[in-house]
Amino acid sequence: MFKNLSLVILLISCSILGQTEGLPVGYEIGNRTKLNLNYNWKFHSGDFIDSPSNLEFDDNSWEEVSIPHTPKLFSYEMDSIKETWVQKNYLRDINWYRKKLKIKANPEDKIFLEFEAVHNATELWVNGKKVGHHAINGYVPFHFDITDYVYLNEENTITVKADNSYSQVIPPDPHRTDYVKYAGLYRDVYLVTTNKLHVNYNWEAFNAGVHITTPTVNKNNGTVTIKTTIKNENADSKQAKIVTQIIDADGYLIKELISNTEIKAHTTYTFRQSAIIEDNYHLWSPDTPYLYRAHSVIYANDEPVDFVENTFGFRKFSLEKGKGFVLNGEPLFLIGANRHQSYPNIGDAVPNSFHYNEALQYKKAGLNIIRLSHYTQDDAFINACDELGILIYEEPSTWIEWGDDSWFSNLESATRTMIRNHRNHPSIIIWGAGINHRGPVPRMQTVAKEEDPFRLTASASSPWNAAKNEGITDIYATMDYRRTEFPENAFTMVMEHGSSPNAEVNQFHISRYKSNKNNFAAITWLGADYNHLQPDIVDDQWKRDFMTTYGVLSPYRLPKPVYYWYQSELVHKPIVHIADETASKDGKVRVYSNCQEVALYHNDKLISKQHPDNDITKSNLNHPSFTFPFHWKSGKLKAIGYTNGEKITEFSREKQGEPHHLKIEFNIKDKPFYAGGSDLRLVHAYILDENDEVVTNANNAIEFSVSGDGELLDNGEIYANPAKPHNGVASIYLRGHQNPGNITITAKSSKLKSAKATISTSYYNPNEIANNALAIYDFPITRVDLGGEKQLVQFDWLEWTGNTTQNLQYKLVDYDASVEINSDKSINWEANNGMLGDLSFMGSDGVYIQEGSLSLKINGLDKGTYQIETFHHAVKGKLNNNINVRITDINGVFSRTSDDHIVDYYDNGNTGERKPLSIKSTFQTDGNHSVVLEFENKIEKEAIWLNGFIIRRIM
Repeated sequence: MFKNLSLVILLISCSILGQTEGLPVGYEIGNRTKLNLNYNWKFHSGDFIDSPSNLEFDDNSWEEVSIPHTPKLFSYEMDSIKETWVQKNYLRDINWYRKKLKIKANPEDKIFLEFEAVHNATELWVNGKKVGHHAINGYVPFHFDITDYVYLNEENTITVKADNSYSQVIPPDPHRTDYVKYAGLYRDVYLVTTNKLHVNYNWEAFNAGVHITTPTVNKNNGTVTIKTTIKNENADSKQAKIVTQIIDADGYLIKELISNTEIKAHTTYTFRQSAIIEDNYHLWSPDTPYLYRAHSVIYANDEPVDFVENTFGFRKFSLEKGKGFVLNGEPLFLIGANRHQSYPNIGDAVPNSFHYNEALQYKKAGLNIIRLSHYTQDDAFINACDELGILIYEEPSTWIEWGDDSWFSNLESATRTMIRNHRNHPSIIIWGAGINHRGPVPRMQTVAKEEDPFRLTASASSPWNAAKNEGITDIYATMDYRRTEFPENAFTMVMEHGSSPNAEVNQFHISRYKSNKNNFAAITWLGADYNHLQPDIVDDQWKRDFMTTYGVLSPYRLPKPVYYWYQSELVHKPIVHIADETASKDGKVRVYSNCQEVALYHNDKLISKQHPDNDITKSNLNHPSFTFPFHWKSGKLKAIGYTNGEKITEFSREKQGEPHHLKIEFNIKDKPFYAGGSDLRLVHAYILDENDEVVTNANNAIEFSVSGDGELLDNGEIYANPAKPHNGVASIYLRGHQNPGNITITAKSSKLKSAKATISTSYYNPNEIANNALAIYDFPITRVDLGGEKQLVQFDWLEWTGNTTQNLQYKLVDYDASVEINSDKSINWEANNGMLGDLSFMGSDGVYIQEGSLSLKINGLDKGTYQIETFHHAVKGKLNNNINVRITDINGVFSRTSDDHIVDYYDNGNTGERKPLSIKSTFQTDGNHSVVLEFENKIEKEAIWLNGFIIRRIM
């Protein structure tokens, strides 16, 4: 497959010790490295008499592949395989992978192979020696300690047996499922090295790795608790220190936590650290998915040896009678879709870029929740939901039936691994504690609550089985494809409801579930169409499509008309959209809009101007669709959206004609396309008429060809090329060659004008730490509380106490700088007058002059840009918001009258729920000159106060 392996060999043989070079400012990692091993594998499907695990085994005839990898490409119709959904034989192969790898590490390091997931049971050999066996589940991560099996600074042979055989004890086998159990090394593989004193993997135990919780989430502040477990695999005790930095979304350090202890040999210790975040505090929600970083460095005898970094968010959710689901104090009705991770032709072997792009598509549709059905899914998709603001309901791999105690033990272990691996993600709010169709399962409920009592559990019920309530779980999660009754008291989510390309079915179910305040979510089946096998019946004459047809997105993730209705219902931007001929047909034209009225024109002649459908089945929607009774046979339709009588937006569409020409688009346009075969792009060839409308009923076969540094994903046996169009679009996968370069794709079909497009691939850095590392700006935040003798100092603030003529200078230790207070008037110190409100101890005292100007002179700051917030609350006398500030810095002199507080205070001793009057100013220094801030009350003969200040560097 790959002709040039020079780049891969260079990457794999590079010194692991050199991977820490080139990290962003402030990023400390100790000895840890993490190398992506997705490239340069040898592959063979089928078992052998002589095991490929033998070091001398000859694999020269094996295929060269990259990970994620599917052992068998298959057609759009799953090769029309006659196999039931029990799937005893199809894709049930033993697959072998081998890789040669040179490892340069310290002799005292620990070395691990980490697998994000493998179908289904995994055995590992290193240099011909058996390392271990993982046979619990094909959807969760695991790792092997290979320290004692590798040869440092020499070539090592890694052999993996990925056994996808039908099993009696590995869920969801041996039972039927409506999804396919694919095969192979289908998720990322990593080589990890670190010190013998290190953070262990989250899934090793309940107290393992990193566990982040936010026990207090208020509107203006929150508390985060971080548990970090350190394993000491040395032969002697180690004095261990952990420094955890809480970093905001812009990279600024806002809290630093330091803990120490002695960890005995061959034991673990769990550090518990907590911090209160008040400055630059943000809540996480679908509208504002703000993420903080927790970056922890582990020290042995004061030398950094390991690190770990996680993101987290502050959000609080609950179920409340009469309100439903409440997020951060506000009721939120959840509307979303179920997701299968598979794609046509490649199954589960999906690159990370596809996972992110699909999450982005759901976000652009306005969906705020995704159910991961019916198995644990890729970290890349979870990370995308954290970043984009999509809530998640995740469950372990089951469907309808269950097995014996061995089976349940594996399911329990897989559930614990799932929760431990994903417990720090703010997007996840619900764990599945039931078996699909069959309702709540006591063992799954107890496991979920033991591992994570902070999230909700759902029953995974159906109206034709199980209790008609939440049972032992928190939520009655039901299926509703018809019209089932609501429970009398349970908090209910319809975890699966019907869907149709024209959105009529979706609107019916969502409106219906919004009618009851104890219902809080409506999740459609399904997000994107997927392959499934045949029902478990004996009749040889039965038929069933091998691909579903009712997703919001097509199997290749192209939007259907229903996608645009979701946008009109859920997205704030103005929208009007005329559904194409797959939904606008049979005498009805469907328009989706969030405007108050829509006028529909045919060839510029008004058909009608109307409000949304006034239908009882849509009465609880924000924006029902607009249905126009019009038999559209030819010509142009134009829809204009109006709100308050004003034209807001418009959309036009021509009646599709005969196929005329092709247009090529790629599924991802704004992210790097990485060379080497691990990343993919979908090439979509649109069949257009002369007016550039997609001809949705076209059946022209499209032949693709490629030139340059890439190739089409096609083994010649899956009818991928020429490609059959679906709703007017033919699709094929593209992968890059080993070296980056340009790839040109041509699409052609008989009697149609061909199309051509070019895309470039980029080099992928296998250093995963460097790929994900973001700068840490360790600029101190110094808070200083001024006051006279016996002042009560504000919590977590530094004390500056003085009297009338003394102590007018203060050392800013964190910045190795100083501050002095000056005035040509008498400076007075006031202490402990008492007040109510935020920062009351800081605001209740300070220094003041009766009239004139008061200045702060700052000396010795390093070159940079700084922000200072100064507090000027008059403890006695007349409160005044009319303060002039003049800043003298390297840019000259800048003056302004503060408008930071737009409403005056009237009670010196009570600020209510506001902090004392303050002014925020920004200045720059070259590191050589002082900066002066002068404050003057613009009301003549009124005092100017200074209660304290907060200073931080921002650039």
